Amino acid sequence: MSVFLARRFLTFLITVSGASVIIFLLLEVLPGDPALTMLGVDAPDSAIAALRLELGLDRPAPVRYVDWIAGLFRGEMGLSYVYKVPVTELIGQRLAVTLPLAIGAMVVATLSALTLGIFAATHHNRVGDYGVMGFSQLGLAIPDFWFGILLIILFAVILRWLPSGGFPGWDEGLWRGVRSLMLPVFTLSLSLTAIMTRVTRSAVLEVAREDYVRTARAKGLSRRAALWGHVLRNALVPVLTIGGVLAAAVVTGTLVIENVFALPGLGKLIFDAISNRDLMVVKNVVLLFAAIVVVVNFVVDILYALVDPRIRIQA
Repeated sequence: MSVFLARRFLTFLITVSGASVIIFLLLEVLPGDPALTMLGVDAPDSAIAALRLELGLDRPAPVRYVDWIAGLFRGEMGLSYVYKVPVTELIGQRLAVTLPLAIGAMVVATLSALTLGIFAATHHNRVGDYGVMGFSQLGLAIPDFWFGILLIILFAVILRWLPSGGFPGWDEGLWRGVRSLMLPVFTLSLSLTAIMTRVTRSAVLEVAREDYVRTARAKGLSRRAALWGHVLRNALVPVLTIGGVLAAAVVTGTLVIENVFALPGLGKLIFDAISNRDLMVVKNVVLLFAAIVVVVNFVVDILYALVDPRIRIQA
């Protein structure tokens, strides 16, 4: 197990390092002047030269890269050129919105998908199965942003049960913060639930047809006992696979959802930073997104080994 974890952790470090190099090359090394990009083509030469000096663009690229990475290890991400505050502080404030949103969406999607997928598999080719598959097809067809607008119209405008957008901050009370995230969480979880439901159903049906399940049933094991004791654990491997991919997609999905609901999260931050040409914020937030995606896949690999010992032994 320790060798398996060591290999996965080494892969994690290599991937994050490669992502940092690519991000740095795209934003600071490839043809084009970052200072000119930030100030615009009409900016005077003196202002561009002053900003180049402030950004350290007069130094060699390898030196700038090493300084950036060394600062990350110290917990320093530089100063935002627009907000004039440390990028670390900006990211910390926005994570308080984005993390609950992403985690909430994954929890809702996972619980809903497992419930619906198992129900559909145990009612195969019956009304319940057709209903669940119809729901999943609808969930895949509806764009998230449009579904969010429908939720706003229904629950915020017509029923007035939930706020239509914005975030009051956790300092205003836990319940107010949770209420403001309910609609975004359900919006973000719709397509995730649809995809994971179909995968769960297919995985359960496939495992239920295996010889060892039929043998257990032939020995007198009840259908429910066979399902919970033999089928589900082996069916979780493909579910974890797609869950890891979707968890990474949730991180980027917040870009759209946070703008629909006017949430001050990381998605809104990077959107504004790109609009304002705040490359210091863009560089660090994109690397953070990449790191989160890699961490999620690292966790999924560990869960693989816990769910299916064969993966651990082969590794």
